[in-house]
Amino acid sequence: MSMRKITLSILFASAAMSLLAQDAPAFRSFTQKDKVELGLDLGVPFIVGDLDANAGFGAGLHLRKALDHTFSVRLGGLYTSATNGSGDHKSETTTIGGGVDFVAALNNLRYDKPNRKVLLNTFVGVGGMSAKADHDGANVLDATLGYLDFGAGLAFRISPKFNIGLDYTVYSPLGGNADYLDGDGANSSKFRDNLHFPHLSLNLNLGSADKTEPLYWVNPMVEVGNAISALEARPIYDPTDTDGDGIIDAIDDEDNSPAGARVDSRGVTLDSDGDKVPDYKDKEPFSPPGYAVDANGVANVPKPNWVTEADVNRIVDAKLAAFKLPTKGVTNWFLPMVNFDLNNYTVKRAEYETMYQVAMVVKSNPDLKFVVTGNADRSGSEAYNGVLSYNRAKSAIEFLVNQHGVSRDQLLLNYSGEGNAIIDTNAANYTNRRVEFRVAKDGDKNMDRPEGKDAGTGRFQGNKSGY
Repeated sequence: MSMRKITLSILFASAAMSLLAQDAPAFRSFTQKDKVELGLDLGVPFIVGDLDANAGFGAGLHLRKALDHTFSVRLGGLYTSATNGSGDHKSETTTIGGGVDFVAALNNLRYDKPNRKVLLNTFVGVGGMSAKADHDGANVLDATLGYLDFGAGLAFRISPKFNIGLDYTVYSPLGGNADYLDGDGANSSKFRDNLHFPHLSLNLNLGSADKTEPLYWVNPMVEVGNAISALEARPIYDPTDTDGDGIIDAIDDEDNSPAGARVDSRGVTLDSDGDKVPDYKDKEPFSPPGYAVDANGVANVPKPNWVTEADVNRIVDAKLAAFKLPTKGVTNWFLPMVNFDLNNYTVKRAEYETMYQVAMVVKSNPDLKFVVTGNADRSGSEAYNGVLSYNRAKSAIEFLVNQHGVSRDQLLLNYSGEGNAIIDTNAANYTNRRVEFRVAKDGDKNMDRPEGKDAGTGRFQGNKSGY
């Protein structure tokens, strides 16, 4: 094949795939969701074979589901009991089996009524049966046989939920035992025996209320016809707008509105404030609610008692005379606290920012005094912790005075030793090793150093240049 032919073939294939890949137009299905048929089959089976046939008894159940408006599938089970022959040469055969049939509704192709009243059905199927046949007291057949079945019937629609069927079914067994179904084992022939089952079917349509009866009862054009009828029932579009307000007469509740008048979406003249005077006549279309209006839509609002400038000055003077500035008193707010290393009273560099914040608050309130209280954890003795917490408060005060220029007179040194622990533990605890700051109250004063030897290690802040 030449290169030219190969190239043309590739281009043709690409064009074909491109056409197939295009989106198909949207298709609306008119097929309804339908119910399932449950049926009870009662009849008089008989076997046509080498012996004379006698009518017996048969009963079964089936489920039938429509595939479309013509074809359906039916699953069924059946029990039969029948006798053959007469006199001293008599046989009895019983079968239990089931299979599947494909059913065609031959007369549901007419479109003149919404539902069929009578259906002509024909069907063909396959299945299996367990068959047992006795002849003159001896067992002739006890086997499982496959079969082909076919038949026809009429169904009569009583209501959307119930119908009655008259069916005739022939079951033709397969295999080497097919000639023994009638129980005659002595006079076998090359022809198989067939089970005939004329019967009555009592059928119920099962399913939710939003589903239609099985499609084989329903006219295939019902939904299409309903859609066409709905389209035909729609009013013909008429663009006439008699009053020229932009709302066509078909939906205009007031098709004689005055020229130029504003209207709402229903074509009714607007009355924005609801005072019964339409906007095109209303000289005050947004009158305040609650007041009577005149013929021009203007609200009759009573005149207010105006307040003069002299009245305002008198009120302000009275308020100023009664105004008193608040007096400073003891407050109950607290400042940040700083923490210390174990057995140490040196202010750590990590706490310098907190000390700066405390200094700014103290210096901003020169008329207030602040209590500086040292604390210790419980890792030492009570006497030792008292001196250590005193040293921590003293170190914090000297830091504020020497590093930030806080007045020493604003600071009252206090200590509490280990008696004011935040964390209730006897172990060494960082949170309990702290100095707290608060606004002083009446009665607060400096505390003297407790008795005892010096406690803790560290350095006091000696001057503003640092250590």
